[in-house]
Parts: sequence; C-alpha cells; structure tokens
Amino acid sequence: MRQLYVRRGSRMTQAQARAYECLGDYCFDPEQPEHVARLQIGERPLLVEIGFGNGDVLAQFAEQHPDWSCVGIEVFRPGIGSLIRQCQQNELTNVNIAESDGLTVLEALPDSSIKLMFVLFPDPWPKRRHHRRRLVNPEFAEVASAKIEWSGTLHLATDWGDYANQIESILAASPVFEGGVTERPDMFPKTRFEQRGETLGHNVCYFEYTRIK
Repeated sequence: MRQLYVRRGSRMTQAQARAYECLGDYCFDPEQPEHVARLQIGERPLLVEIGFGNGDVLAQFAEQHPDWSCVGIEVFRPGIGSLIRQCQQNELTNVNIAESDGLTVLEALPDSSIKLMFVLFPDPWPKRRHHRRRLVNPEFAEVASAKIEWSGTLHLATDWGDYANQIESILAASPVFEGGVTERPDMFPKTRFEQRGETLGHNVCYFEYTRIK
C-alpha cells in the first residue's frame, strides 16, 4: 500500500459534505470484480483522470460522452464532493470515483483497458525534498504504458517549468509513447489550477502522447 500525500486544503462546504456522503453511489474499487464489470471494458471506451480536482473536466467529459465509462481518482475530499454534486445535478450515470492513490488504481485495472487518460495540473510538490512525491515519474510511465490501449492517448498539463521538463524527459525515455508538447486541447475546460497558473504568469505546458507499441 503506497503512502498517500494529501495537501491541507479548504474544508468542505456543507453542499460538498452532503454530496460526499453519497460516495457509495459512485465508489470504484478496482479490486472488486463487480466494479470493474461496471466499466464494460471492451464494449465502452474508458477515460481515467488522475487527480480530478473539483471534477469540472471529468463531469463535462462524462456528460458529453455518455457512451464512455469514466473513472476519476482523487484524494481531496472537497473535490470529490464537488464532482458528486455535478453528477447528481446532471444525472450522470457513467462516472466512477476512486478515493485512492493513482498508481495503485492504475495497477489494478486490466492491461490495455484505457483509451484516454488525463493528468492535468498534478500537485507539483515544488520543494526539492518533495519531488519524490510527484506522480509523473518512471514508475508512472511504465504502469501507464501497460494500461493504456494501443493508439490510446495520454494528456498531461502543468504550469511548473521544472515539472514540465521532468514530464518531457520521462515520457521521451519511454519506447511505448510517442508525442510531446502540444497546443492546448479543446476537449476540457480551464480548471481553477490552470487559471491560477495563468494569473501568476506561469508558462502552462500541455503534453499529448500516444501509445504506439
């Protein structure tokens, strides 16, 4: 079991707390066969978003693609509550939520099962002594290369320059992925993390990789 690193953040609003109490309606545990069966892998394309924040991207994608199964992975409970609220308000039935470590969930998913993966503005852990906590590392690249299907796509974004360099270096070293820096995709809305980075004058980097082997 990996250690979870959770930043202290804002407390849940009353609305988020009420929604979080309904997590059981959306809870996804890849160790439970019935949960995996719910994804209908092989019949429906699968999106996985690691670190979905407030859930805006995942909720919009799920609403626009009702024929997809969507799995969101997050440990920030106010964000989980926010996503559940959006699912309830928009009557989304194709969203599954794992309150867990991203790599742990990925490892438990079937190989070559993911058509699309989002890792948007993961925690940069800016202090050097905390860099080991960053999600995108060689282990992540290895696991993702096994779980994303052939021709499947991985989208990443960050507004931290040294993390962008790390992402580019790690994915460039993978013989399985092809791609690199790209223009901002139109498929997801701007998150508050992206907007904050722009406000601070950070250079936002977007990456797109395709599994070619």
